[in-house]
Amino acid sequence: MPNERVGALLSPDEGLLAEPPKDGRLLVATNHRLISLEDSGESQIGQIFSIGSVSGTSVRNDVVRGFSWMQWVSLIAGGIVVYVALAYWLVDRLPQIIIPGLNLHVFALAVMILVILAGWLFWRGFTQPGGMTIHIHGVNWDIEARCTAQHQDLMGFAHALSLMQTRREQPSKSEVRAEGE
Repeated sequence: MPNERVGALLSPDEGLLAEPPKDGRLLVATNHRLISLEDSGESQIGQIFSIGSVSGTSVRNDVVRGFSWMQWVSLIAGGIVVYVALAYWLVDRLPQIIIPGLNLHVFALAVMILVILAGWLFWRGFTQPGGMTIHIHGVNWDIEARCTAQHQDLMGFAHALSLMQTRREQPSKSEVRAEGE
């Protein structure tokens, strides 16, 4: 557009940028528009909104997902019960295949490995941080992007977007002179 200036470029993965990347998600704030672009290599998605239709921006740092100590104890106790119930109940019903040196039935070892793997997957999935989210609200539209970028980059983009919107609402000196003539 004529007289359009880019105020900020935000990549949810890399943060504020000086130049747009070749692919991935990108949010662009100009003095006229908010542009959301996504290029996955297979498809391209673009959304364009008037900067005046932006009603708010929020940046949320998701809390760490996790279990309480009571839930961890319950999970471990449940794993032990499953291990004991399955391993020793089924061992009597399966042919005797004992692992030499460990004196352990193969099925009991397989169940033990599965219980340990399940515990590790739960631990990994529920103790990692949830990341951050930038949510831009507009008149009849919303954009939400999960981000791994720095918190200050997300706040910087939100501030630049707000600044662009404020400048858009205030007429420039040339516009005021043109109206007065």
